[in-house]
Amino acid sequence: MPLGVSLRLLSGTATYSMERILDMWVGVELQPRSQEVSQGSRGAFNQALALACQVGARVTIMHSTWHEGRTVPIGDAGKAALDAMVTEAIGAGLRTRLEVTDQRPWLALLRAALNESADLILVGKRDRLEAPSGRRLGSVATKLVRKCPAPVWVVKPGHDLEHKLILVATDLTGVGDQALGWAASLARWRGAALHIVHAWRHDSEAQERFQGDDPEAWQEELSNLREETRVAVLERCGNLDLSAPPTVHLSRKSPARAIKETVGHLVPDLLVLGSLSRAGRAGIFVGETAERLMGRLGCSLLVLKPDGFECPVAAD
Repeated sequence: MPLGVSLRLLSGTATYSMERILDMWVGVELQPRSQEVSQGSRGAFNQALALACQVGARVTIMHSTWHEGRTVPIGDAGKAALDAMVTEAIGAGLRTRLEVTDQRPWLALLRAALNESADLILVGKRDRLEAPSGRRLGSVATKLVRKCPAPVWVVKPGHDLEHKLILVATDLTGVGDQALGWAASLARWRGAALHIVHAWRHDSEAQERFQGDDPEAWQEELSNLREETRVAVLERCGNLDLSAPPTVHLSRKSPARAIKETVGHLVPDLLVLGSLSRAGRAGIFVGETAERLMGRLGCSLLVLKPDGFECPVAAD
């Protein structure tokens, strides 16, 4: 798909949208000893450049000298690496700046979303495959996913930016529609196949009545409910301007298990999902189960917050 194609989204469903990306921030980590850019950070930077060239956004490269409770000065090799990234972005025709801070990296990026209206934040997943199970998301990404009001894109180290399959999880709420919009825009841009996963529930009391009187009638009712759910999911895609209908995956399991199993089956390049946080309450985290799930997934993640999300961190 050629550059310059419009990235559209369901109108009026979210504060953040693809078409409104004017300023994106990339968190860049330098290895303390070698001062080389980490593999995850390099992937996040590459993804930011590709998207910024598409939408014409400004790119801010942010590096924090804070590391495990102390400040690590930037050496000559680190300065050269950061300058090279700035030069590369400017060479691609992008408005680019470098920000260096001694704040914790997640806090600096979060405050960029609060104070400087960052429309999208990109960071890399942990490079080390030997990281403890369920913690490969990384502490910076985990805190941003929990607390940042702006969309957070966590890029898998070594990803080649080819998005052949994008999976979006929706609960058919506002933030689910937001996730659908972003996923559809990205699928159009990259020419990717779009798949949707939805965990649905049935009325347990109705099940008990049917199974007690007529198990076959319950199976028929269950089939009807499943089809109604599939239609409801597809109806949410009516304004997404897709070249082909998305593939819908329905599960009667918990949302976390449904997502995990579908990711394992499809092996998507990107999973787009809304935060499990509830709107209107400050400091509500995604939840330990969901965080462990995201840490175990092998794909890149794009996590969105619901309208009305209140950041638990002060802007200043």
